[in-house]
Amino acid sequence: MNDYRINTIQAVVEMGSLKKASEKLGLTQPAVSQHIKYLEDYYGVPFFDHIGRKLVLNDAGRFFIEAANKSDLVFQKLKKDLSFMKEGRKQYVIGATLTIGEFILPPLLGKYKESHPEQNLTIHIENTAAVLALLDKGKIDLALVEGPFEKERYKHMLFLEDEMIFIGSRKYINNESKAIGNEELANSELILREEGSGTRFYWEKYCRDHRIAVPKSSVLMEVGSLSAIKALVEAGIGCSVMSKRAVNKELLLGTIKTRPFKTGPLFRDLYFVYNQDSPAGFIDNFFTESINYL
Repeated sequence: MNDYRINTIQAVVEMGSLKKASEKLGLTQPAVSQHIKYLEDYYGVPFFDHIGRKLVLNDAGRFFIEAANKSDLVFQKLKKDLSFMKEGRKQYVIGATLTIGEFILPPLLGKYKESHPEQNLTIHIENTAAVLALLDKGKIDLALVEGPFEKERYKHMLFLEDEMIFIGSRKYINNESKAIGNEELANSELILREEGSGTRFYWEKYCRDHRIAVPKSSVLMEVGSLSAIKALVEAGIGCSVMSKRAVNKELLLGTIKTRPFKTGPLFRDLYFVYNQDSPAGFIDNFFTESINYL
């Protein structure tokens, strides 16, 4: 638990004034001022500059507040972990990108829970940038990502290699053995994931690497849901590129068809991403059991 005077200065920053902070905390304004003065005297540096009648947070104050907010996250996590330990359980939070979260992670979680019924797992599904932001803030313990990330910044383990394929309905694909070339790809009516998604990043990288010029007019729409893209493709609205794992069922049923790329297959690597504060024991166990299951 943080010093109550730290909570006071956080309230002043949040509310923007001594008066509003005192009302929120149920303290008098002089008491709020005393708390701030105590901390400034203790650390030997002022946290606010006095500009007229206003208190403006200075560089030292911003540094202090940032550290205090990080400390809050540590104590919140400690409280949560101790609570679950008291109940004989442990809680872990996993963040996953869309393809992994919808089509790869569910069976892995089911298998893992069979071996570890005492553990409570929570899942957040976002795009790569959002998942990594949650990891940075300490709100998740582990990130499973399909998009690019700064490998020098995070600890990481290669999870699996994922193939992305060109898909369409019978309307667009009547010969699955015929490879699709650059010119045909450039003139396809495409339904793609939004910018910032791992799927979109690797498709555009593949196009750059193989000099495939896809004009903006060829992109019919951008959709944030893989299930919605599949439904649109099945309805014959357009074609798309996505993980083969995401359309296995539709390929078996024949409602979606695929053609190979003339320029060669499109693969991407999926990773476990974490940091020094992540629970190493859980991550090692979950990684090992996931690899063995796959």
